[in-house]
Parts: sequence; C-alpha cells; structure tokens
Amino acid sequence: MVRQRYRLDFGYEGTAFSGSQRQPGLRTVQGVLEEALARLAGEPVRVALAGRTDAGVHAVGQVASFDLCWRHDEATLARALQAWLPEDVVVYRVARMPAGFHARRGAVDREYRYRIWQGEQPPLFLRRFVWRFAGLLDLRAMQEAAQFFLGSHDFRSFAGHGLGGPKATTPRVRTITMAEWHLLSPVVEPVGTGAQIVEFRVRANGFLPQMVRTMVSALVRVGTGAAEPSWISELLERCDRRAAPPPAPPGGLVLWRVRYPEDIALATPASRADEESRG
Repeated sequence: MVRQRYRLDFGYEGTAFSGSQRQPGLRTVQGVLEEALARLAGEPVRVALAGRTDAGVHAVGQVASFDLCWRHDEATLARALQAWLPEDVVVYRVARMPAGFHARRGAVDREYRYRIWQGEQPPLFLRRFVWRFAGLLDLRAMQEAAQFFLGSHDFRSFAGHGLGGPKATTPRVRTITMAEWHLLSPVVEPVGTGAQIVEFRVRANGFLPQMVRTMVSALVRVGTGAAEPSWISELLERCDRRAAPPPAPPGGLVLWRVRYPEDIALATPASRADEESRG
C-alpha cells in the first residue's frame, strides 16, 4: 500500500488534557491521537496539529495532518479512528490530501473564542466551558479596547512560557484581523435572573502561548473600569509580560476554526452557517 497524507478535522474537551502538544508522561491531545493511529497502522504515526492549546483549553475546529497506509475510504478511517479515541475527542471528518499539505504550516489563520458567564453559578453543563465572572462588565469599553489589537504588533506583553519575560528580546509579531466582543443569545438561569454570556472572538495568523487568555484578562480589566481602553495600546508598546495581568482561566477558551487557502476559496453561506452551529 502507498502511504497517503490525510487531513483530520476534529474537536476535544480540554479539561482532562495537559495541552495539545505531546509531553512525556502526560495525557495530551497529540498523544492520544497518535496512539489511536498507531493501533490502526500497526506502527508509530506522527501527527502535526494546526494550533497549540494550553492545558484545559478546548477545540471545536482543530486540524491535524498525518501519513498513513490505509486500504479503505476516508469515512471508514474516520469511524475506525473514533472507535480508538477517548470520549473527550470527536472526529468530524478525514480527507485525503496532497503530499505537501501540512496542518500547521499551511494554515492561513486561526480563530479562538472565549466565553464569560456574567451572573451567579452557571448551569452545570456550562461550567467547564466559561469563565464565571460575578462583576459587571462594560462591553462597549471592552469592544473599544479590543480594536487596539488589530493589525501587526509585538505581543511579548501577552506571551507566556517565557516568551514575554524580562529576558525575551526576540520580537513576537502577530497580525490580528478580528478582535470583537459579542453578547450571545440570552440564557435562562436555573436559579436567579440577569445572567448573560459574552464572547470574545479573535483571529490571527498565529498565536503565542497564553496570548488569547492574557488578551481577555486585560480586556476584562478595562471592562471593570480599572483601566482605560487605551491601556491596551500601552501594554503592546511595553513588550514586557510583567506589564499585563495573569491569563484568564483556560476553560472559557476554544480553538474555533483553522482556515486554509482551499477553505476560504470554497466557503459558501451554507458552510459558514454550519461552522457557526458548533457553538
């Protein structure tokens, strides 16, 4: 059999994972995916992921690429792979791709979404997927502040894992093409009234570790009135992680989608509506 390059579109609940990238002795998304593929192939299979997610961060639009010798069609591969994966990983589709396709290097951009629950305790089925914030937030101020992220900037002030610390002298430039807040459809609390969910949507050509979560925590500080919207511009100019607040909790963050040239070219209103339905 000839070894073939495949694209896997999948999602996962990140609560029980120590991040997406393989780490010795830890449960990771890449680890369980490679283990399942190895069972199907009878040999080790290396996987490339389109985006890295931190421990506790979820994904509904993750993409992976890998090479595999497989005699059946893609739908059969998807079912077989799902059978070997744990229940917190969901396979959407598998497709044969040209040999040059690479999930990470071929991506045009990535979109993350972060959800905040404003109110009393959220419903049980939402608790792992939102940041419960009891105080009031000024959504208009947060929207104004988010606009300072648009364009190309050095994001060292928002980078974790030592990439933005005092010894980090290498510029970490990323280009943001979307940064906006949305008030989601009103929700009904099991107990009490007045709760709502606000969602931050951000799209860029790439992201740094903890970057989105730190962006959210800075915007929330603006939303509480503790800082002016222009403070975001000051943080960007500082290029120093010590200037920005700690990152927001991981549970509210979701890797929403990864786009490739062929995805953008073939996008239709129906396909976009299907992507929106994931949330």
